[in-house]
Amino acid sequence: MRFIVASICFLWPGFNGIVRYGLWSQLAIALTFGALCQGTLALNFLWCDFLSQFVRVSIFAALFISWVALSVVASVRLKRYEKMRKADSKGQTFLEAQELYLKGSWFETECCLRALLKNNPYDADALLYLATLYRHTKRFSEAKRTISELERLDASFRWEYEIALEKEALQEEERSQREEKDRSNQERGISGEDVSEPLANQAEASLSSKAA
Repeated sequence: MRFIVASICFLWPGFNGIVRYGLWSQLAIALTFGALCQGTLALNFLWCDFLSQFVRVSIFAALFISWVALSVVASVRLKRYEKMRKADSKGQTFLEAQELYLKGSWFETECCLRALLKNNPYDADALLYLATLYRHTKRFSEAKRTISELERLDASFRWEYEIALEKEALQEEERSQREEKDRSNQERGISGEDVSEPLANQAEASLSSKAA
């Protein structure tokens, strides 16, 4: 049964689009080809006595040319529809990633963006958003690598301003993290000195009492 359906989808113009997506345009193409087939059969078998051999051959040749033309039209329109469908799916996924990002669901956001990049590794929007996500989650090395990938794309010229802002924000957050780490180390060092000084005094007093 599957073989029969697959054969019809391949041979009958428009049938593939009807089975897969139920497109009216593909139905129109299929009906047009069906009408041409019926007309050809009627002329060749019902009025065959009124037609010469040359005319009958010409009719079949015209049917073959019509089959080729309608197959090409159906294929082009189907590919255009699939491209639009894929673009719409990408848009929905990107919107979902934005919503999750605003909610602070970092892991789910990254999953959505990686799904987009799996389908299209050259998706500049997804790469820029992923770099921003890495910066917010303090994964600075991954953010730098993602920005580098984005800058290598031909389409990156459209995002020069956004890339510059992202790099500036990344540098600022790295600087803030280093300063915070330095302050933490200094506080730790001061705290260590405060603790070690009484211990040293206590040890010195103990040695003095023993010597006495």
